[in-house]
Amino acid sequence: MPVYEYESVHGCDICGGKFEHLQNIADAPLVHCPTCGLDVRRVISKAQIKVRANIDFDHAAKKGITTFRRSEKGVYERIAGDGANRIEDKQTKSDPRVKKVDLDK
Repeated sequence: MPVYEYESVHGCDICGGKFEHLQNIADAPLVHCPTCGLDVRRVISKAQIKVRANIDFDHAAKKGITTFRRSEKGVYERIAGDGANRIEDKQTKSDPRVKKVDLDK
């Protein structure tokens, strides 16, 4: 069963204005908070997608997805798709062919 996120239509000091609720996908959305009784609405949350361990990276590349694999701390190398050959944390060595990103943000 999925966990749905809800938020209070009006601010609430009792429940903090947000809560999660485990319910069947066929169940109707909650209308009132089970803690404070105020009106609530279901909000869209981040999707979590689980993939198979044996991914065909070349097939993903044909669909426009670039795949990187960690080669060492702060360094990721492209294994399939278009894009930079490597992505490095900005604290590593400088190379003009490498795209620098701050992995701490």
